[in-house]
Amino acid sequence: MHNSPAQTITIDPEIRAGQRSALLVDFDGTLVDIRSTPDAVEVSRAVIDAIAGASRRLGGRIAIVSGRSIAQLEALWPGAMPEIVMAGSHGQELKVEGAVQGPVHTDLFARMAEAASRHFGKDAGVVIEEKTFGLGVHYRQNPAQRDAAQAWVTDRAREHGLFIQQGDMVFELRPRGADKGDAVRAIMALDRFSGSRPVYIGDDLTDIPAFQAVQALGGHAISVGERTAAYSDEQVGDVDAVLRRIGEMAA
Repeated sequence: MHNSPAQTITIDPEIRAGQRSALLVDFDGTLVDIRSTPDAVEVSRAVIDAIAGASRRLGGRIAIVSGRSIAQLEALWPGAMPEIVMAGSHGQELKVEGAVQGPVHTDLFARMAEAASRHFGKDAGVVIEEKTFGLGVHYRQNPAQRDAAQAWVTDRAREHGLFIQQGDMVFELRPRGADKGDAVRAIMALDRFSGSRPVYIGDDLTDIPAFQAVQALGGHAISVGERTAAYSDEQVGDVDAVLRRIGEMAA
């Protein structure tokens, strides 16, 4: 279902109340506000409480889906929440009941991060984000570097056969063959999610495959802001609105 941001949307009462629903939610720009650098984000007590409450209400049918690696998510999340399913690296990693499944880790992206840091230098306003299975080149601090960032990642993608994912003022390099739609399908195949109706909340272009996956499964896609509203069934304004929406499902 594709709606314009101005369209009035009637929300299924089961989705509103959380009955037989599963909640899958993006991290950056959805649970936490976008910051100038990836490591500057903070997970608030309100977020922790909202996720914990939804997990109890939905019988553990809740997952965080992110382009960040599982290790990055765990480092940012204060305190252990082993009951929360996590999909990291755009679906290449899946953490269920404390165990992480994913491909064999190599040092490719560590080497590329070093090369990118040398290429752009410290004063270019380009932030290099090394991930377990990816590399982000952020130009938020200096939008004039967009073309230079795109040129560099394009060369590396050709050299190593990688996929380029454009995000919110970032170009990301990652292996081909996985996206957040794959993450949604893997999560919904888990026993605890069986027979439930998925609700996905996200804000970025990387969330579009997830929207499409939940819609194909008869679920409900919620966009944060206007960036991806044309692909969703419902739109909310910001992180605070996301938390209120999660609270409604957990009520």
